[in-house]
Amino acid sequence: MTSGSPIRILLLLAALFAFAGIAAAQAGPCSNCSSATSDLAVSANIQTAMQLDISTATGGVNVGGSSGSYTLDFGDVNGLGVGSPSANVTKAAVRGGYLYTTPISLTPNFSGFTGTEASIVVEQDSSDSAAAQDAVREGSSASISISTVQLTGGSATAFTSSAANGTPITRYVGIVAYNDNSSAAANAGSRSINLVYTISVP
Repeated sequence: MTSGSPIRILLLLAALFAFAGIAAAQAGPCSNCSSATSDLAVSANIQTAMQLDISTATGGVNVGGSSGSYTLDFGDVNGLGVGSPSANVTKAAVRGGYLYTTPISLTPNFSGFTGTEASIVVEQDSSDSAAAQDAVREGSSASISISTVQLTGGSATAFTSSAANGTPITRYVGIVAYNDNSSAAANAGSRSINLVYTISVP
């Protein structure tokens, strides 16, 4: 019997070695092998997430609270601007009384979105008393407009549509103490005011 050509023998040997290599690296349990592999299929559902932190601004009244519920106290105010306001509160004469303001810091945080900029709207809780609705102010500077804040349930316009993730924004909140003595808004007493800031990302 004649032997095959050297090329044919080399090809047969190469095939045998390739088969042995495949057998030695099969997935799952195996016998007469030098290694075995097991696959782990990992999955997760990445969700969107967002939060809007409100904190004490430089030169502002201390903001307390966390996780969506915050507090700020102006202390004593009056419609004649008599006496010194609390620390980090600025007062200014306005039509009908005195406006007391302080800066706050808003920091939007969001993830899982294709958009890189957020919109933020501010409204006042519609359940606040009429006197509180007349008194509160909010704006981009200490010279806050004399207009009141849109109530929840309306169609308030965002004061920014380009808020960057993790970048603080300075806003000013204020309360007007009236001196006309002719309305509930001017009556002495505590005011419970609830500003609602809403963040949205496209």
